[in-house]
Amino acid sequence: MGCALGLGAAVLLSARPLVAEDRIVLRGNYYREQSTRVLAPVVYIEKDLPDERFTVGAEYLLDAVTSASIGAGAAAVTGGDYLFTEFRHETTLRLASRLRNWSLGGFFRYSTESDWISRSFGLSLARDVFDRAGTVAVSYTGNFDSVNKIFAGRVLPHKSTGDTNLQQVNFLSLGYTHALTRRLLGGVLLEGIIATGPQDNPYRQVRDGLPETHPLLRHRGAISGFLRFAVPRTPLVLEPRYRLYGDDWGIVAHGLDLRAHVRFLKRVVLRARYRYYTQSGASFWAADGYYGPDVAYRTADPKMSKFHSHTPGAELVLELDGLASRVRGLRWLQGAWVSATYNHIFQTNRFGNARLGSLAFSVPF
Repeated sequence: MGCALGLGAAVLLSARPLVAEDRIVLRGNYYREQSTRVLAPVVYIEKDLPDERFTVGAEYLLDAVTSASIGAGAAAVTGGDYLFTEFRHETTLRLASRLRNWSLGGFFRYSTESDWISRSFGLSLARDVFDRAGTVAVSYTGNFDSVNKIFAGRVLPHKSTGDTNLQQVNFLSLGYTHALTRRLLGGVLLEGIIATGPQDNPYRQVRDGLPETHPLLRHRGAISGFLRFAVPRTPLVLEPRYRLYGDDWGIVAHGLDLRAHVRFLKRVVLRARYRYYTQSGASFWAADGYYGPDVAYRTADPKMSKFHSHTPGAELVLELDGLASRVRGLRWLQGAWVSATYNHIFQTNRFGNARLGSLAFSVPF
């Protein structure tokens, strides 16, 4: 799902002990637009071995995607226009270590569904500089996906216009954050992505009835920055973000994300955000949807079109320390929290408006 719009990793707004702890997180994610519904429960467990200098984490995610066959471009699979549900299973193993001013991390992820198998791994390295006022971070992620299609009950490799069904994606990022003042934190991030292999939908067709075909090579780049400001004499933190994106398919995008975090009632945190996004269409995108038989590249993907979106959202976090201290039988809730997130996406592409939400519960052990 291409819209990770949660309010997840926001700043803590009060002093809590900066100690590592073993933790389990249960989260249920929900996404809904006019032709697709996604339910995605997640279980994540993190354990320090033997302490915070080395941490192991394991995650399992289940995607239950319900779509209308025509809306999903998969009439060839179902044989008609009716709802069908497909399941995707994803497991992730994470490792992290902290050695003085250095932080190291890595992960391996395996994901599978009826017509797609994905393997990815990542490595990250960060170092605190200037007496820990700044942090330099670099990361690399590699994706190796087998793209298939289901036809007449058989799983067949989807090679598009190439000679392989292997899609490879190499992602590299370089970032720097710095405490500009006691109340102001800033950061900048550079991203580069190279993708090769089939990148079109095996089932999607353009209006002429011809199959969708995308280039087999795509170079993508982005630069983003943020500021995080704690307003004096208030429990309010403001966080504006901006991202500029471009690729060699002709898409240029701007994203402006405004966030506010406020702590009230001692154990309650409210986070609000508004995101504006706009992009140009791909160079081979046709506004009327019609392509001639001799056109090299064709697309019916709404993400390749020119569009813009507005996304307001909010997250409410309730920390359970107070309940744990008052009720003897609930001492195990010390350090636990629950959260609820909702984002509403108003967008002008063919997907139409969408809703994205989650419920989560986290407890140390």
